[in-house]
Amino acid sequence: MSRPKKKIIENRIYELAPDKPYFCLSGDEWLISDVLSDRLHFHNHLEIGYCFSDHGFLSFEGDKTIPFQAGDIFLIPRFIPHTTCSARGCRSHWNYLYLDLDMVSRGQLLHISDQGGRISSLIGSYLRLTTEEYPRLHFLCKCLLEEAIRDQQEDLPLFTLYSHLLTEELRRTLHAETRSEVPSHGVFSLKHALEYIDDHYMEPCSTEKLASLCHLSETHFRRLFLSSMHTTPLKYVLQVRIRQACILLKTTKKPVTTIGQMVGINSISSFNRNFQQVMGVSPQQYRSTSNQEILSLKGWLLPED
Repeated sequence: MSRPKKKIIENRIYELAPDKPYFCLSGDEWLISDVLSDRLHFHNHLEIGYCFSDHGFLSFEGDKTIPFQAGDIFLIPRFIPHTTCSARGCRSHWNYLYLDLDMVSRGQLLHISDQGGRISSLIGSYLRLTTEEYPRLHFLCKCLLEEAIRDQQEDLPLFTLYSHLLTEELRRTLHAETRSEVPSHGVFSLKHALEYIDDHYMEPCSTEKLASLCHLSETHFRRLFLSSMHTTPLKYVLQVRIRQACILLKTTKKPVTTIGQMVGINSISSFNRNFQQVMGVSPQQYRSTSNQEILSLKGWLLPED
């Protein structure tokens, strides 16, 4: 008896500049096919997706499907595998916003309580917003998308205001109701470890610590991580550190030694060696080159065929 075909899950990465805590995909070209993709994907930031037309379904790990229709908005936290499929004969039109609400809070434009931890971790597996069930959240997400599409620096204070209002409304809404639990199989089992790495990459991230966050033995954790992420936990931590170093090299004038320390690699020789291994060039060469890719699985800039 042949083994079932192994599912491939893609890690799609959007890098946010320190002075711009969001990335927006908009335009008439963002039409979703009616052919279900054979690959799920997840992102490194909270995704806000707004459906303008037609209908279909979102598919999650474990073959769970959620219907959507024109006017729906979906909030999908980072590290939640999913894909979107339009109904047969349709090509639904979407806009997407990838957002770091915690980065907005660190901007200090407004001082609002950050009690409750990362908002993306509080949402659970997803949140479907309709005008009937969540009118306030729906309105705030639409406002955020509109401001992001303007994409002008002078609009950032207004974008920040809407982000803070969305954060506080989400906290109040999620505190008042119990969301469904995230399934504990597949890549979902790694969600807490992936979140921890994303938040604490500059600190020691031992396999023992990461496994304990997922309530798994080290052996099982390593096997599951390798199977799901196609790399080892420690190599993944290194990739995240180098990815962050790339952002700092391009957006700051800090010395290479300082940047290595900022991302958790204290030895300059280790930083140079690891950077060369991941990127294929030295940190200085990367800084002086404008067209280097950070990782092979960049987030989409155009819709899939």
